[in-house]
This record gives sequence, C-alpha cells and structure tokens, in this order.
Amino acid sequence: MVTLEVHDLVKTLGTAYSPEGASAVLRGVSFSVSAGECFGLKGATGSGKSTLLRIIAGLYPPDAGEVRLDGQIVSSPEVMVPPAERNIGFVFQNLGLWPHLTVAQHLDFVLSATKRSKAQRISRRQDALETFALTSLAKRYPAKLSGGERHLLALARALCADIALLLLDEPFTGLDGRLKQRILDTLRRERERRQITTVLVTHDDEEMRTLCQRIEHLSEGRIIRGATNQAIS
Repeated sequence: MVTLEVHDLVKTLGTAYSPEGASAVLRGVSFSVSAGECFGLKGATGSGKSTLLRIIAGLYPPDAGEVRLDGQIVSSPEVMVPPAERNIGFVFQNLGLWPHLTVAQHLDFVLSATKRSKAQRISRRQDALETFALTSLAKRYPAKLSGGERHLLALARALCADIALLLLDEPFTGLDGRLKQRILDTLRRERERRQITTVLVTHDDEEMRTLCQRIEHLSEGRIIRGATNQAIS
C-alpha cells in the first residue's frame, strides 16, 4: 500500500508553435489518498481528469506543484521519477491494448519487468487470467475479443504485477448492464483483497458507489470540495 499526496498541481497544455492556443487544464489541484483507499474524482469531459492521472503516473510533468508517494516527491518541475519506477498500474480510457500481443503475452510483458522468478511469473499470469475470466482466451489477440473481454484484459494487465497504486481513467466506457456490474464487482474484490491504493476518475455515479470510499469533484481544473459517496444522487 502507498499514500498519495497531490499539492497545488498546475498544468497548461498547448504547443510552442501555437502559444495562443495554450489552456490551463489544472489550476492548483490538491488532495490526498490514504493507503489502501479508493478515491473517486468526478468531473465532466474536459475538466482535467485525464491530465491529472497522467501527471501522477509520470507521463506529463507538472508546471507547478508536486506529487508524493509515501512522502517522496515523484513529480514536480524539478523532479520526475520515471513511470516504470513508480510501481503504478494504469487503465486508460481507450484501454491502450497492444494489437500484436495475445492476452497471455500482455501479462507476460508486464511481468517480465518484475524481479519475480520465471515460475513466479507463470503463476501470477495464471492467477490474473483466472481472476478476470480470461483463461480460455489466453491465446487470442485483442481484435478477437469482445468489448467486455478487452476491458477485463486491460484490468488484468494493470493488476498482474505487485503494484502499489492503481489509476483508472474512465475504465468502463462503453459497458452497461450486467456485464459492467460483473466487471466492477471483480475489480472491487481484487482491489480490496490486495488493499491497493486507487484513484478512479469518471462521471459515472454507479462506478463511484461500487468502488470508492471518498469522492471529490473536479471542475475547470479545480477541486470542488464537499462531495461524498453518500451524497451522490
């Protein structure tokens, strides 16, 4: 488990060739997440949710402010710990699956970067396949999977290593009904079993109610204080 602290993050996106097109996406965002907690950040499209997660993951540098994991600065204008050294799992909104790798190869690729022995990697891959109901699909490529199966693969890939922090960026887009609830329940059980600190960004109340202990709202690059899981309508 790991604690996450975000202090006064500021980020402006634009290009050097078109500075007049630059816009402030984050305008002093601060919050903290306790070890093992699932923290929800709700906001409309364009509110800065995805940019915030990418800064936490180390994919974007902040213009100001800092991100700390267990008290250690990992992102600031002066410090940028590489993403591979942050022990983070990330599920992107578009899932970001690799079309040239099978289901099993997705997991093998992630596990190859760990310090586990070959036997341990094989065991962990099998555990992930079973947890997310992918065992019979291990040799299939993403193009041969259904939408729900691709979502399960994205979650299995993010969780198969011994991560300390899980970042979820609208991970259930396009799912509905019983399939969505089944995937939510699987993720909830696995997250709680391993006590993984988690940040979920979404605009969906059902996802928040199922997964989160605490919720805030992000609007126009700022946190709007006062939302709780019980207060969601």
